[in-house]
Amino acid sequence: MSSPSFDQAFAVALLLIIGATAAVSIGGYLRRPHDVAGIHGSIVLGSGIRGWYFSNLLPFEEFCVRWGILPEHISFMQLGGSVFVAYCYAAGMLFTGGWLLLCIGTLDIIDGRVARRTNSSSARGAFLDSVIDRYADSAAFLGLAAYFRTSWVLWAVLLALLGGLIVSYTRARAEGLGAECKVGLLQRPERYVILGFGTIFGALAERIAGPLVAGQPYTLVVLAVIVLAILVNFTAVQRAVHVWRVLGQHVDA
Repeated sequence: MSSPSFDQAFAVALLLIIGATAAVSIGGYLRRPHDVAGIHGSIVLGSGIRGWYFSNLLPFEEFCVRWGILPEHISFMQLGGSVFVAYCYAAGMLFTGGWLLLCIGTLDIIDGRVARRTNSSSARGAFLDSVIDRYADSAAFLGLAAYFRTSWVLWAVLLALLGGLIVSYTRARAEGLGAECKVGLLQRPERYVILGFGTIFGALAERIAGPLVAGQPYTLVVLAVIVLAILVNFTAVQRAVHVWRVLGQHVDA
């Protein structure tokens, strides 16, 4: 039996470091008093996980507030970062792309929290943030579509891209018609988590064990894309049905 290569050993070590860091951080958070009553969770990302993550963002929020970094600046950093995410995925650098995607999602959280802390929220800022979010959401899928362009996986990527756009559109259209639409299994943070960690751990698994299915590289990445494509379109249907019912109640009233 051949000895493991340096790449395999490094991938295993990196996987252990990621797991240990998360375990220590979550353990420390659970031992401290915390209140998650005002944090809305979901089936995928509960209020406890969100509270833990928000607690880790406090130093970055403080930095932005102290140095006068405006939410608009953070949004443009998010847009620029999304270009690098697309490039990394298209070039097959899925591990790097996954981490960058999680950073992009984090910037999306920070800009809103900084806006609230500095009382700098505005209609123009909200509009800019929504537009940049659409570009950032699409960039990762475009990069994956370029990487899987010769494989059947391309169709799963495009289906996930389409579902994400419809999820965002249903909310925007509903709010334009006077109906609230915040329901759904997968919202933007959940999509970032599934795709980001899916590509990170999928790339590590590829280094450690190779393809889990013969002839299909990055098996775990493909699985993450398929799961995302199914769940995000399920969410789009959830929102469409919800808005249909709400608007029907308005008509009956």
